[in-house]
Amino acid sequence: MKKNFLSKGIGALALSLSAFTYASCLSDGDDTIILESGNSLGIPSDANAGENPVVEEPTTTLPNAQCTVTSEDGYAVMHVDMTGVWDADNGDWLTLYGTGMKGQNIWLSVDGEPKGIDVYNNSQDQGRTIMADLVFLVDNSGSMSEEADAIAAGMKDWSAKLAASGLDVRFGSVGYGASYHAVDGALNLTTTEALQTYLNRSSGISRTYGYGGEDAQRLQSVAEGGKYENGTYNECGMVALHYAHDNFKFRNGANRIYVNFTDEPNQPYNIKKWSVEYLNPNVNPNNWNPANGTIHTVYSENPTAYTWKYLQSEKPWLMSEYTGGSIIYTDRYFTGVTLDDLPVTGAMQNSYIIRFTNIEKYMDGQPHMVKITVVSADGKVRAEKVFSVIFA
Repeated sequence: MKKNFLSKGIGALALSLSAFTYASCLSDGDDTIILESGNSLGIPSDANAGENPVVEEPTTTLPNAQCTVTSEDGYAVMHVDMTGVWDADNGDWLTLYGTGMKGQNIWLSVDGEPKGIDVYNNSQDQGRTIMADLVFLVDNSGSMSEEADAIAAGMKDWSAKLAASGLDVRFGSVGYGASYHAVDGALNLTTTEALQTYLNRSSGISRTYGYGGEDAQRLQSVAEGGKYENGTYNECGMVALHYAHDNFKFRNGANRIYVNFTDEPNQPYNIKKWSVEYLNPNVNPNNWNPANGTIHTVYSENPTAYTWKYLQSEKPWLMSEYTGGSIIYTDRYFTGVTLDDLPVTGAMQNSYIIRFTNIEKYMDGQPHMVKITVVSADGKVRAEKVFSVIFA
């Protein structure tokens, strides 16, 4: 079994400013009020912020993020919510320290201007709740019959653990690859109890086949309406990903996390939108912005057993590499693997929120470059994420 902690992402951020307004992160006036240290917001002054360190050789990359703007005491405050940053050298999750803190290891700038940032780490139990919407993408094809029950058991056990961990988590499911329709089952975001009821309807690959929940009829109608097709009986996790993204009821400000279970290549049937390369931030930086979520992969087959071909037979784990997710390789019986092996649990439990203000002068409808840099005290963890922000 192999675990990779990988992420890449350049996106853009469309930002609409109002009280408790959701803002989506997308890949790549002079009346600003400077808030001093110790103000009621707890956000350090921009005047005290240092420039982002130069990162020439990153050792890891930052996960995708959610962005929200709130009104706090009459000031516009931007929140950047991210799951944890893994320190592979020390085998632990980083605790992040913002402007003016001893051991500062994270910096943020807008158009090259350093911003004073307050950082909340979920692991320190500082009274805020991290939200996550987690969707399981499950290959329902016949070749998954050996894994199906083990995967369902893992989904039920893991969702219960996450729900009991103090995190605010909801769960959804999309089944794909078992019929002419590329998507053949779905459950919109809901509680762990409702997820378990859905999975207990049947056994084997039928567990995630069919539709559940209050909007089951709508979900089925959309899946069978022709928009999400990719050819007869082709397994395509990317179609399932787009289906969930377009049709599920994600919460504003919740980190979006996907876990894709498959034993086959991604098969887009010559449709570029269904290709894993649609997510490649180096080729298509605006296709999948950081707010859209991170994909993790559980691949239950020999990863070298197939001839990989663009738009035909693609590496499904690239969905994780392109969005900052992790990868587990296992066998067709899911031997020795539980979902606890995925670092998603730790990533959520060690999530963090960056807060900064003084954003009024950027509200000109033009894109502004935001750069987040993380450099650990020992210099062994080095990462950077650059994306654009349009302040409406």
